Amino acid sequence: MQLFALLRRARSGALGSSLVVMGGFVLSRLTGLLRDMVATYVYGTSAEAAAYRAAFSVVDLLYLVIIGGALGSSFIPVFIELWEREGQARAWRLASAVVTWALIVLTLASGLLLLAAPWLVTLIYGGRGFDAATLALTAQLTRLFLLSPLLLGLGGLAMAALNARERFALPALAPTIYNLGIIAGALVGPTFGLGIWGMAWGVVLGALGYLLVQIPGLRGLGMRLRLNLGRGMAEVGRIARQMGPRVLGQAAAHISIVVTLALTARLDDGAAKLAGLGYAYQLMLLPFGIFSLSLSQVAFPRLARLVAEGRHAELAADLRRTLALILWLTLPASAVLLALGFPLARVLFERGAYDATSLHYTVSALWGYSLALPAFAASEILIRGFYAMQRTWTPVLIGLLQVGLNLALGMFLLRNGGDVGSLALAFSVANNLEAVLLLLLMGRALPGIWHDATTWRTVGVALLGALLLGLGLTLFRVVSYEVVPALSLSHTYIWLSEMWGLLLWLGLAGGLGAVGYVALSFGLGAAPARAVKREGSG
Repeated sequence: MQLFALLRRARSGALGSSLVVMGGFVLSRLTGLLRDMVATYVYGTSAEAAAYRAAFSVVDLLYLVIIGGALGSSFIPVFIELWEREGQARAWRLASAVVTWALIVLTLASGLLLLAAPWLVTLIYGGRGFDAATLALTAQLTRLFLLSPLLLGLGGLAMAALNARERFALPALAPTIYNLGIIAGALVGPTFGLGIWGMAWGVVLGALGYLLVQIPGLRGLGMRLRLNLGRGMAEVGRIARQMGPRVLGQAAAHISIVVTLALTARLDDGAAKLAGLGYAYQLMLLPFGIFSLSLSQVAFPRLARLVAEGRHAELAADLRRTLALILWLTLPASAVLLALGFPLARVLFERGAYDATSLHYTVSALWGYSLALPAFAASEILIRGFYAMQRTWTPVLIGLLQVGLNLALGMFLLRNGGDVGSLALAFSVANNLEAVLLLLLMGRALPGIWHDATTWRTVGVALLGALLLGLGLTLFRVVSYEVVPALSLSHTYIWLSEMWGLLLWLGLAGGLGAVGYVALSFGLGAAPARAVKREGSG
């Protein structure tokens, strides 16, 4: 009964919104995982898979920079303010102007990239790991993928408008529709002899679904969109000015990923290693999306509203609580990926065209990425906090520093005999430094924000729990080799016949680890555990 009462209370307010968005991210990440499982089975870490991953990363820059982060984070605070101050009609006129300008910019940027694709692909990925045929395929796929930013851009603006009014359900569902389109393309491609092009067209169809699924929500808000340039609206110029540094910030974050891919392409067997690196990154994004992106996305409109109302004490408390919760969730997730990354990647991917060599490349990168997860997750809410306060240059400059460190450290490690795992480690070191600097500078922006014993108790418990969890799972894995041979690196895995035993073992290990971590959190009084206890007894 207590559980049902808690769920009823969760249907409204911040907790309910967080659960809706988190549920959407869980569904999105699960379908994303299914997408990667299908892709690995059909394409493994082949040159086709590498070309797909490389092309996707180039085009993704348009969406993530212009719409996915920069415009969305600039648009939401102004849209909220205008809606509250001058009403719906004026707010929708602003949205119409933003859509118009976004379409103009995306069309121009896509046209330039269409012309420059062969040159740009060679500049980024040209090296001994990518032969001429792979580079040509990458350029061709890049040109096809240019259809998706226009659709994703409109979908991203729809998401921003819905999130601004705290309507989270349809935006939370949109990424799942996108993944389902890619999965359908990946399955259809081999059937009709399309190869990787089936999966590529799935990206475009998925992007269309990403937009269409959100249209009913906009209609429910009374959407009134008419293409216009926003003449006479000071808010359009304000959004444009705020976007400048945010474009640089989003570009820095994505370029850091592209830098790692570009360096990987220059290794021996670089195409296969790049594909493996991509699968490792997606595994790291699974807990990141569920725990960090969902909570940060829900928090951002609330933070912007607190800033607009001058409630700085509540702003600091909200940021602090969200950060502590994110670390409480992602620190143990990082420990699980470090301890169980190998059997997890094996059971998910090792079949079909994905062989033991592919697994080695993926796991080598996964260990490096796992160390980045808590910092990567913490940076998300800290950056959104700075954006809500409209202090945009702080995260931008820190982000540029992170990119430079990632590139310099990656090149240094490669010159000293490093491989794909070293590049993931360089990414991790750079992101950890970024998180520390953001934490320190947030303390200067909101004096006293970190002077809270409850927050540090939660983080301390999470660190201790993650350490014990990682050690316990590693020990459990070692003592289980004889019972489940597939846990061993040296064992030749036989898919299907050994998959079920490995799945059962992972379920048992994960269950025991989760129970132990939650019990420790209750015993030592971590804030999230105390909150659950209060809700359950309330």
